[in-house]
Order: sequence, then structure tokens, then C-alpha cells
Amino acid sequence: MTTEKKSEQVHIRCSECGTFNTNKIHCDNCGALLSVIKQRELVRQQRVKEVRKREAEKGPSPMELRIKKMQNHRFWLVRAVFEVVYIGWVIAMAVGGFIAWVIAAIVA
Repeated sequence: MTTEKKSEQVHIRCSECGTFNTNKIHCDNCGALLSVIKQRELVRQQRVKEVRKREAEKGPSPMELRIKKMQNHRFWLVRAVFEVVYIGWVIAMAVGGFIAWVIAAIVA
């Protein structure tokens, strides 16, 4: 017994012009996109671009504006207090992240 591979040809009808295409991503006649997977991927990419554009148009949040004001405050004492608090916050987050990582490593 010999097992021969059957060539699996998929005939796809173009939704734009009605031409039947064999195993193609784009239509031979009009160039329209035939692959549903590629269509979904393009729609997903478009949504991501729209969300990023909306986020960029919003501008900085009120908290980001306050932080920027504190970093560039004209009084050195305010800037120093901000830096101390900021460094403390970064260290606390690093320690918390390390503890979470250790717990996850122990559980796994």
C-alpha cells in the first residue's frame, strides 16, 4: 500500500469580483484580500492604532501633570522631597515585585 498525499486545493470565491482562486491570499483578478485570518489581523491592527491615537490625543493625566510640576518645581526643597518619595516608591515596588516573583517560583 502506498499512501499518496492528495493535494488539498482550496477554491475561494472573491467577495469583490466573484472570481474563484486556488490557495491564494489575494485575488488574481482584482487583488482583494481573500484570507479571513489576514482580514481579522488587519482589523485588529486598525483597532490598536485607533486606541493608541485616542490615548495620544488625550494628553497626560492630572497625576502625570502633578508629577511633572513637582520634578520641575522652582524650590529645591520641594524637588528634594519629591525625589526622596519617588526613590522610596521605586524601591518599595522593586521589593514587592521580587517577593511576588519568589512566591510564584515557590508555588510553581
